Amino acid sequence: MAKAFSVITLYFVAILLGASRVIALELRFMPDPPTLSIQEKVLRINTSDTLAITCSGRQNLVWTTSYNRSRAGSRLSIVDCSGSGFFCIKLHISSATVNETGKYQCSYRDLAVEDRKTSVAVYVYVQDYKVPFVPSDKDIDVVFIREGVQVVIPCRGSVENLNVTLRTVRTDPLTLLQTTPFCILLVLQLSLLVIL
Repeated sequence: MAKAFSVITLYFVAILLGASRVIALELRFMPDPPTLSIQEKVLRINTSDTLAITCSGRQNLVWTTSYNRSRAGSRLSIVDCSGSGFFCIKLHISSATVNETGKYQCSYRDLAVEDRKTSVAVYVYVQDYKVPFVPSDKDIDVVFIREGVQVVIPCRGSVENLNVTLRTVRTDPLTLLQTTPFCILLVLQLSLLVIL
């Protein structure tokens, strides 16, 4: 296994004006960043297509994704293709779905992840005009918002250029709770022109 980095420390003791000083110099070796078999920073594929990306570099590599990989099940495979001092790892997804939309990052296994230094990434849109939003890992029925508190509302599109508008519904909370079993506070309106 290749070392993450080499550290060389040189000590120099100098006597200056009757006092001794220790000077330390630290040199670090950082390998070139990994490279992908594709050049695009954003990749668009259609649902049911196959996604295949190979990452290569100078050390052991690992793939990370921004979504729960267990949803892909047996359709996802990650294979080590290293050999003879060459390191590579292949990611393969057959019959891609909207759920596989997200960031795919390849990085050196034993180094801290630093974009374009120890890792490389691509964002993949698995486009499905019938399912324009990527389902969230958590079911969210109601989002309660309090003044002065930051709230993140998950809303990822499976198509890159969705025009999404977030609107709030203002009403008396007591009246809303008494008249409807579910409190709908936020409405996402999809404005997408698609010719099928």
